[in-house]
Amino acid sequence: MPVGLLTVALLFALISKNRARQRKALITAFIVLMVAGNGFITNELLIWWEVPPAVLPASTRPRVGVVLTGGLANVNPRVRPAIHLGSQGDRVAQALLLYKSGQIQKILISGGIGGIIRRDVGDEGQLSRQFLLTAGVPAQDIVLENRSRNTYENARFSAPILQKTFKDYEYVLITSAWHMRRAIGCFEKQQLAVIPYPATFISGQREFAPNHLLFPSEQALFDSYWFIHEVVGYIAYRVAGYI
Repeated sequence: MPVGLLTVALLFALISKNRARQRKALITAFIVLMVAGNGFITNELLIWWEVPPAVLPASTRPRVGVVLTGGLANVNPRVRPAIHLGSQGDRVAQALLLYKSGQIQKILISGGIGGIIRRDVGDEGQLSRQFLLTAGVPAQDIVLENRSRNTYENARFSAPILQKTFKDYEYVLITSAWHMRRAIGCFEKQQLAVIPYPATFISGQREFAPNHLLFPSEQALFDSYWFIHEVVGYIAYRVAGYI
């Protein structure tokens, strides 16, 4: 989004014949670059937005980890038959670590083929399940819900499984830190009390170096995209009544 806005502003400045409008477009592009591309500003926004790291408290009840798909596995057919984790693969990796350490006893993978138009890509839920099987998780401890295509459907289609199969369990919700607010809202809308366990953090340690404070960077533009994308998504879900 920031890069798109920056591109539109620069193109408008290039083709416009009006000097005043050219100037406004260039000023807009400069502001977008210096704000969205500022690593310090972007990092502070993400620190505020992301749900902080969690440590699961001790419990006498069994737990099921609910892992939301969306970047868990590389669904590109060209990389088969090997399984490659995607940009959000830390979600399933954290679920595996929690399982191996005995902090969760079952894993529910929620999500399948995320695309509505493209149907020739791989089933992300199945690929994630295969990853866990290969890592030594028994098949009986993995449940797959592969109908959902977005966060709202993750909660909607997981709810009957959790309420029927895992009614005596605690529900540990595992998704990216920047995505956790929206995910919690969707699951609570389905009357499910969840324990958030965020993964895939974008924010980093605070830096006060001059280049971080003053100069724009490609990484900051990339990070600001995810921040804006998720805030807009959260607002849209609230308006739609999903959370």
